[in-house]
Formats: sequence, C-alpha cells, structure tokens
Amino acid sequence: MYDLLVLGGGVAGLSAAVRAAQHGKSVIVVTKDVLGASATQYAQGGVAAVLEPDVDTPDAHFDDTITAGVGLCDREAVQVLVREGPDRVRELIALGAEFDREGAGYALTREGGHSAPRILHAGGDATGAEVERALVAGVRETAAEIRERWFALAVLADKSSGRAAGIAALDPSGNAHEIEARHTIIATGGAGQCFAVTTNPTLSTGDGTAMALRAGVAVADVEFMQFHPTALHHPSMPRPLLSEALRGEGAVLRDEEGVAFMADEHPLADLAPRDVVARTSARRLVDRGLEHLWLDATTIPDFERRFPTIWRACTTIGLDPSKDWLPCAPAAHYVSGGVCTDLDGATSMPGLWACGETANSGVHGANRLASNSLLDGLVFGSRIVDAIEHGKDGPDPTGVLLDYPGREFSGFETIREVGDVARESIQQLMTSYAGVLRDRTSLRHALDVLNEMPWPRNPEVANLHRVSTALVQAALAREESRGTHTRLDFPEMSDAFVGRFFFNIDPEKPVFVPLHETVSA
Repeated sequence: MYDLLVLGGGVAGLSAAVRAAQHGKSVIVVTKDVLGASATQYAQGGVAAVLEPDVDTPDAHFDDTITAGVGLCDREAVQVLVREGPDRVRELIALGAEFDREGAGYALTREGGHSAPRILHAGGDATGAEVERALVAGVRETAAEIRERWFALAVLADKSSGRAAGIAALDPSGNAHEIEARHTIIATGGAGQCFAVTTNPTLSTGDGTAMALRAGVAVADVEFMQFHPTALHHPSMPRPLLSEALRGEGAVLRDEEGVAFMADEHPLADLAPRDVVARTSARRLVDRGLEHLWLDATTIPDFERRFPTIWRACTTIGLDPSKDWLPCAPAAHYVSGGVCTDLDGATSMPGLWACGETANSGVHGANRLASNSLLDGLVFGSRIVDAIEHGKDGPDPTGVLLDYPGREFSGFETIREVGDVARESIQQLMTSYAGVLRDRTSLRHALDVLNEMPWPRNPEVANLHRVSTALVQAALAREESRGTHTRLDFPEMSDAFVGRFFFNIDPEKPVFVPLHETVSA
C-alpha cells in the first residue's frame, strides 16, 4: 500500500508528488497518457504571483481575484492563494523552472482582470510547457512509481467507514487492477472535451469529477465553464490559444467592420475579465451571423521572439501576426467548479483529496482570473501534502466545504443500460445548446437528449456524459447570469443565487446552498 496515490500529471498533481517524496512518503503517480501530456503544457498564459511587493501587493491580487469571481469566491481560499503563491513559485524556480527575465528581475506582464503586471512567463508563451518540464523532471527523480497510460475507473472506498482506499483502474492492455493507498489525490484536470470547440487536449474529459459524482463526493459550481475569448479560429483541435498576454501587450478585438468594440463594453476594454470578453464576443457572433471575430496584434513589436508558440501556430496556416488580423472565437477552456475541498484540499470523503482544475477550492468563483490556474495547482497541491504530513485525514468545515451540509456515503450510482455513444455526439450537443449563451429551452433540450442516451460503453465517454449532465443540470437550476454562466432568459445577476449548487446532497439533482458570506462583486 502506498502512502499517496496521485491521479494526474499536471501542475497540481506533480507538485503534490514532488513534495510528498521530499517528505519521505511512498508515492505512485497514475496518468492516462504519458507523464507530461497534461493540459498544463498547453498553458500559454503565465503564473500570477506577487514577487515584487514594491510595485504590487497580495491585497491587490486578492481584490482582482474576488472581482473576477463575481460574488462566489471563498475569501479565505483566495487569501491562501495570494499569500502562499509567491513562495510556491520560488520553490518551482528552485526545482529548475526558468521564467523570462528583464534586467535584474522577472519580465512581468499584465492580463485581463489584473490591476498590475504580475504575470510570469516562460519562453514568452510557453509557460505551461516549462512548468510541466520542471515538475516531470522532479517527479522522475523522486517518485516511487509512475504508471503511464493507465485509466482510473473509480474511487475505492472502505464499505464500513466510507474512507477512500485507492482506485480501480485499467492498465494499458485493458486489464483491471486495484491500487491501494492511504491517501488519494484527484488531479485529473478539466472537462473542456465536453464541447466540440475547446482549447483542452483530448484527455480532458472530466474523469476526476465524474468519479467523484459517482462515488457520492461533494461537487459544485460545474455550470461555470470558462470560454477563452480568443482561440484561433481554425479546424485544428485543441484550438490554438491566442494568449491573453497579447491583449496585455496592446492587441485589440475587432468585428467584421474593423471596430474595436470592447472599449464600449467595459472600462478595461480588451483587458476586461474573460467572462465579459467571451460573452460580448459570443453575442456579436450570434447577432451578426459571424463565424469569428478578429484579434489585431499588429502593433506588438518583435512578435516572433516574444510569442514564438503563437507565431508558429499562425504562420503554419499562412498568417503573419505582424501584418494580419487573426481570426478568433470563444472556445471551452476552464471549468471553475469541480470536486469540493476545504482549505487543505480535503474532499467530503476522508482520505480523498483534490487539487488543480478538478477541484473546487473556492478561489475561482464564477470566473477564473487569468493566470491563477497554475498558481492554484502549485498552492493547493502542496497544502494537501503538508496537511497529510501533519496527520489530517478528513475535511474540516472550511473553504467550499464550510457550506456543505454533508451526506453519508451511499456507494456508486446505478448505471443504466449500456450502449455505444460517440464522443462527438455529446460535444456537438453541448456546444449547440449549453455553450456561452444559454436559456431554459436550449438547456432543457440538452438534458433531455443526455437522459435519453444509453450509458456510454467507453469509460472516457461515460465521464464526458456524466460531467455534461451535471453541468446542464446546474445551469438549468441557476436562473441568473453570473460570471461564465450566461442565461439569455435571466440576463441579470440575482442576490437569490449567491451560493452554490451542490451535487450529492440529493442523489437526483443539484441542491442550492447559500454562501456563508456574501462577497461583493
């Protein structure tokens, strides 16, 4: 039996694995692809952290995060993020990660929703790849065991206590195994593959959230799928990102007439929070019957050197960013909700922990602030290991779980008739009826079709189906527009919905629970 089992190979899980090994724990890392093939490597944006307190402060980072979260951030969780984040970044640098420098310091940039330049980048627009490289190297030097191309099927639980005991999984040959561990961390990433147009790699199928839903573990806020407003409009998948850093350096969105429209929509114009830019763009596309808008980055000097990844993506399809406007449209990018945790990453099931995009730590609320995701993984992956080291075994009433009324573990959901369901049928349904702009009619149609489908035979597609169903259920229940959730039939925010829709209080539907505090938007 291992001391710690880590599911996932991104920034959150690998941070935890390295830290646990440094504490002398026996660690096994299980990934469904090769180590390093996570969504982390695709992150063009940087890491938001206050490393130069003479020009920026954690309080300012806190305020920006709270504002972006539109009333649903957990204030204590955000304080943890901005206070501990700088030290975690310094530890990553000590592990070997190299960030871009300017003179004697780091080349800090500004992105949407940030009031000051506090974003560290690596290789201009290859931050995620550098973070992943450093952590993979650290894990290979320290982890007890690595199992690549294994697919986790379910959380194992002790039937008498309900405590997590490890996972059931398939090896690369399709053989079933049980891996036992004293503690299990779910860090399997996001669920962007629920949609046909996404920036996420094919492995981002909501596996961890689906396992938690089936096992009776608390999940919330899954209706808040963030759509990145500037994905390159091109048939390739995942969609190449036109990083928010471009707008931080002066790029502007233009419509088909060349109008830079964001200046009339928000005081921060093109640097408004992502939900504002994505919603504004989507409405313009629908109202005018357009397939895409344009990002004008022609004013950015030395583009090829500063943003080499984006340069290659554009020039490969015949575009020169220094001369051409770049076609772009919103694409599913990051789910702000997921498996609920306390401030140490503990879930509602003792022995089971979650961090990274899989988790709902409370720091993102209804809309993630740009470049907070890598920081989130670094901070809470480390906090989990520190909590285990200090003897913690189950959740405390803190963070998101402060509002969770609890429910006894009741085992796995009943799976209905099994059949062949294509991944593409779910993705097209979700894109057409549960995308950036939603209403009761579209969401009701999506839910009806999902409910009529047999349970997908392919376990990965089954996870997509389970998470998609939960997303639509929560989106139907939230009769307001807030952050990344826009209801055309309820266009305003409502004080009646300052709270979370939790799954696994009632086994049949999400249950609304008001926040223990009201965070001003």
